[in-house]
Amino acid sequence: MGNRPPVPYVPPTDLLQTKESSEVLKVKLSDGTVFSMGIFAKGTPEDYLQHIIAVLRLIDQKGLHAQCKKHAKEMKTTAATLIAIKRKSTGSQSENSDESPEDLELERKLTQELLSTASKQYNEAVGATYELLRNLLAGEPQTQWDRIVREMHERGSWAGADGERHNGKRPKGFKAFMDCLELHKLTVFTADAAERQRYYVQQGIRKPQRATVRQFISRVEVLNGYLKYLPTLKDSPKAVTTTKKGNIPFEEADLASIMLAALPLTWQNQYNLTHSTVPESPRALLADLENIERVMLERYGEKQRSKDKVTTARPEKGKPKRGASAEGLTIRVPKKARTEKFCQRCKTHGGSHLTHNTNDCRRYDKDGKPLGQYGSKPSEKHKPYKKHGGDKGLAYMTSMLEAIQKGQKKSAKNKKRKKRSYSSSSDSDSE
Repeated sequence: MGNRPPVPYVPPTDLLQTKESSEVLKVKLSDGTVFSMGIFAKGTPEDYLQHIIAVLRLIDQKGLHAQCKKHAKEMKTTAATLIAIKRKSTGSQSENSDESPEDLELERKLTQELLSTASKQYNEAVGATYELLRNLLAGEPQTQWDRIVREMHERGSWAGADGERHNGKRPKGFKAFMDCLELHKLTVFTADAAERQRYYVQQGIRKPQRATVRQFISRVEVLNGYLKYLPTLKDSPKAVTTTKKGNIPFEEADLASIMLAALPLTWQNQYNLTHSTVPESPRALLADLENIERVMLERYGEKQRSKDKVTTARPEKGKPKRGASAEGLTIRVPKKARTEKFCQRCKTHGGSHLTHNTNDCRRYDKDGKPLGQYGSKPSEKHKPYKKHGGDKGLAYMTSMLEAIQKGQKKSAKNKKRKKRSYSSSSDSDSE
């Protein structure tokens, strides 16, 4: 089973598969009505399937299928009558039948004419069926149809959708037309398309949040109706004797249960509270689900209104601002009283006396004497690269060079001292 169904719930939007049906074909129905139908050249798999379903419906409305069945029955009856006449004519010579040979010959000729007429009308109806489908296709789909018809009717052997090869040319007929149509479907769908679509309807569909219940039920019914037109594994070379047909739509009770399981869990619980049995059909399920939908919409509206109230009272999410209560009401917090600062020492001896208090003064002591080097610039003796202005990079390099030279002089002095001490110790040992 593939992950992607043949016909999904939401049709894909592919610019390369845009439906092209600008040209139309006017078809005259059996009652004289003229019907205009679009010609399919390109589109999505669902567009193709809808077109094939419309063509089959148009064939029925033109009466081509009924004509094929009628003339095929006439041919069968007339052929059986002709065989009986031939038997009578051969038996009359020996059994001395009441009918003369001339009467039997005349009856045989009339029956032969009826058979020829029925056969001609049958071939005309079948040919019109083939031609109608071909005229309603264009581009690549029409090319594929012509290829399939040639392989089916113009070669020494032919094979159907099941892959079984038969010898001899196959004459055109309505059954042969349907076999050609099944082979044409395989140019768009896989051989297990019906099984994959059936699994998708049963397990993969979920009701979209924005879709109404009526829209959801209608769409699922359409997807279920596509099943009988899709290729199935039973008609493919992969089938075995126990393989069952997958192109059988779900029954109404089964489809209603599938729809209910595709709804949110709260909807299912609400339905089970008021019903003790499973739903009988989608139409019966629709009324109950619309009532549940109304209740759920009301609950959702109340929830949204309560959220709007909280949002209006508290404009920003998260913790409330300072001074805001839990209910969202803002309480104004009074500002602290500002206290003035004053320093008597700086006021008397000079300085900024409004930036600090007297006890916090770091410029004068209690006797009015200045404390250290308050306010003086830092010494640049030890760190000349931090002096203000000038080329700081050059000053830094100069200071580093001086430090390296000092280190080298110091290490040279240490070496000399060690050398002197070693020489003095060696002299004392020699004495």
